[in-house]
Amino acid sequence: MTTPSSFSFGSTLVLCVIFASLIALTTSNSLADLCIKCQSPKFCLQVFGLNPHRNPYELTLEAINLTFTNASDTTNKIHTFLDQTNNENLKEIYNYCLNYYESSIDILRDVEDHLLKQGIFDTLSTIGAFVQEVGSSCEDRFQEIADDVYVSTLTENNNNMRNFGSIIIVAGDLLSNSTSTNK
Repeated sequence: MTTPSSFSFGSTLVLCVIFASLIALTTSNSLADLCIKCQSPKFCLQVFGLNPHRNPYELTLEAINLTFTNASDTTNKIHTFLDQTNNENLKEIYNYCLNYYESSIDILRDVEDHLLKQGIFDTLSTIGAFVQEVGSSCEDRFQEIADDVYVSTLTENNNNMRNFGSIIIVAGDLLSNSTSTNK
């Protein structure tokens, strides 16, 4: 025979399990909603991994941080290429790309403090579009030098920037439309 205290404990336990699974479903949808809307859902899932337990704010912040890291790594790579080449056209291309990448770093460095923490989410689409432009402009520059066409040594980095820009745009949109902006 069931006693009232054991029934209430069992009921509470079942309710807690149901509640926890509903929370897990809600947060896992944020990652799925983000990645399915991105330029490259596969890239999105690869960079975020399969940990679905992040809210839109956490996903947006992680996207900004990953983009910042990619831009910083690319800047270091460009400096290495500048040191290794004597070709004036390549130097011009690398300096052009370097300016773009350094600008993106300057912008991304302050996003959390100046935008996310203050709830200014609509600007993220502009930032994402600029990040995409960094990748596109740098990649295109390798083809724009008169009398010569150079094979880009930054294609992967530039593609990553375009993909990260897409993620930032979608993450900002999800964050703007979300009631879960927990920091």
